[in-house]
Amino acid sequence: MYSLHRLILLVVLTGSFSAFAATDGTLGTTSTGSVNVTITIPALVQISGLADIALGTPVAFPVTGNTTACIYSNVASPLGSYFVTATSTNASGGAFRVNDGGTNFITYSAFWNNTSAATQTTPLTSGTKTAQQTGGNAVSLTCGGTPNANFNVSFSAAQVAGAPAGAYSDTVSLLITPT
Repeated sequence: MYSLHRLILLVVLTGSFSAFAATDGTLGTTSTGSVNVTITIPALVQISGLADIALGTPVAFPVTGNTTACIYSNVASPLGSYFVTATSTNASGGAFRVNDGGTNFITYSAFWNNTSAATQTTPLTSGTKTAQQTGGNAVSLTCGGTPNANFNVSFSAAQVAGAPAGAYSDTVSLLITPT
């Protein structure tokens, strides 16, 4: 009897029972049973449609470049919302930096826009999650072929002043999260 009480207590404490359960039919000329079907869809996000940003050899500054993206998000409230964390491979103290493959770095500015426009809407700090963004497509993983976000970079004259000549590059990881 003691074991039965422990088993009942364990079931009650772990909540491993359900108020909804399948039912069996009864014997007869027809018989009907029922089953409950449940599914939980997690919050899902996806970024796609990115392109590399090649700024060439500019002679006037500021110089900017951007890539559009498709953000899919099935987050329910608000619908299509998401967060962005952009991280520079060469970051230092939250600053985005390009590197010449050696010891020379140039700091640059990075921005996120939750539309496809190449505007500098949300300033980014490398490795820091943005405030909640809206505008993600909640229906199509490819946004129906129409981008709905933009990653934008900018180099000012002050940022490149004194930098040795050379080819500089950086890789930025754009992490999209539902929360």
